[in-house]
Amino acid sequence: MDAHRLPKGLGWLSVGLGITELTFAKGICRLLGLRGHAGLVRALGARELVTGIGLLSQPERRPWLLGRVAGDAIDLSVLGATLNRSTTAASAWRFAATVAVLGITLIDVYAASAPRLRRISNPGKGDVREGPMESWRGSGLAEDVGADASGTSAEWDEAKRHQMMQDAQSRLGLPDPESLTPRS
Repeated sequence: MDAHRLPKGLGWLSVGLGITELTFAKGICRLLGLRGHAGLVRALGARELVTGIGLLSQPERRPWLLGRVAGDAIDLSVLGATLNRSTTAASAWRFAATVAVLGITLIDVYAASAPRLRRISNPGKGDVREGPMESWRGSGLAEDVGADASGTSAEWDEAKRHQMMQDAQSRLGLPDPESLTPRS
């Protein structure tokens, strides 16, 4: 998934979960066999909502992704503490909720550990886009991945040099600098 879309998707997931936990706290407690803990569910919902809004509105997403991971740890702790309760119908729901939170936790950890994307502002429009701070071309990376470095760049013909740069870009998994355009 696109490194820009995953945090946004997780932000919307957080907003949806937060609103659900705030709105239906008593029903969630009844379903999971946690009667009397609606305040805890609402607190968890408020945390989800704040994290989701942060992911959707802030250009620096890493702290919010780490907040999701920490929130997942709290959710798993609460669910883990309730797994040994005896109500059979609620046990299945608690187990399913725990598995779902574990899956989301893996996605959150993946998103939070993705390579850091830096902010680039467009002074003309004042908007922000994400991507590398500068082009990797001309930085010597092509030579580092096996391009012929015996001659100087002035001796190479431009078509060969361009092809070598594209090959290195592809092997390194780097974005094409020409395709990184500011969002409008």
